[in-house]
Amino acid sequence: MCKNGQELAGIDPVTGGDARVWKDEGMARLIDIAHAAGVSEATVSRVLNGKTGVNDATRDTVIRVARELGRDVAPEVTGSGPLVGVLVPDLDNQVFAAWTERIEAELFERGASALVGMRARTVEREREILHRFLHAGATAIIVVSGHHAQQRGPVDHYREVVGAGVPLVLVNGVRDDLDAAFLSTDDEHAMRLTLTHLQDLGHRRIGLAVGDEHTWPVREKLAVFEEVARSFPEDAWPAAFTDFSYAGGYEAARDLLSRGATAIVCGSDVMAAGALEGIRSQGLRVPEDVSVVGYDDVFWAGLTDPPLTTVRQAVASIARAAVRAALGGGEDSRRPARTEVVVRPQLIVRGSTAVAPGGTAG
Repeated sequence: MCKNGQELAGIDPVTGGDARVWKDEGMARLIDIAHAAGVSEATVSRVLNGKTGVNDATRDTVIRVARELGRDVAPEVTGSGPLVGVLVPDLDNQVFAAWTERIEAELFERGASALVGMRARTVEREREILHRFLHAGATAIIVVSGHHAQQRGPVDHYREVVGAGVPLVLVNGVRDDLDAAFLSTDDEHAMRLTLTHLQDLGHRRIGLAVGDEHTWPVREKLAVFEEVARSFPEDAWPAAFTDFSYAGGYEAARDLLSRGATAIVCGSDVMAAGALEGIRSQGLRVPEDVSVVGYDDVFWAGLTDPPLTTVRQAVASIARAAVRAALGGGEDSRRPARTEVVVRPQLIVRGSTAVAPGGTAG
């Protein structure tokens, strides 16, 4: 609803009634905030300028209302240090819970706080979450495995963050058409480690189980997989594209087994757990009949039956670098130059890989 180029701010957050606050497209005025919070302009001024003489409850209300109306609140006013928005796909997959925990821990050590968002299934939802981070006063934003990993996904909403002078850090996904700080696990190195390990065990028909082939991590893995597979033209290596879930791993394993794979490389540990069950459903054993490799090394990877051979992402190191990139900017460097950092993972060998059936280790 508009009037003379101004818009209605909405419902009074204190009373729940119609606030009837008209604000310009720019920063909300003190009188707007005072009206919506039910206090005087003098009180709003004292709070926003970090002055004493206002009780904690009133101070919290003014700060909350100011942010809801789009007013930037300096970190020193809240007394909580910088606020960093952290966006992850979900917390159901243990690896994303690990990312969130490590990033929050690194922020806490540096006197900063995390505002966590998740389940951005669509670009529109991701854009909305980023905007909420900005309106809440986020001084930087870290996105883990977001839509930046899509090969041809839109990036305008990321440019809006950078254009607002807010440092943007994107984890596990690189876009050539966007200026930001990119931090990624070296998927090419991970795949070479894995395939070399399986080939040394005598496997000559290896299957790949991954998610959407248009995402950056899958493309990196697939490129190496296809390159190595060309060394065995007489025995094509199969690939299955499902999703990074237990059900996806189960379905992919059954598909790859039907195409003769003696070893299966999975794009996540969750997929690998599903693959273990998919193999058993065919009356086969791991690793005697089929070897399985996961990816991530989540906390339960060593507790599966058998314990899972997997690629360990350097979550702690990348999280530390992401936080440094997010907090490293200042007024003189609010739009840092594009940077790319790739961190090599480790292959953790456990009991789910063994010599190929009828073969010998190389």
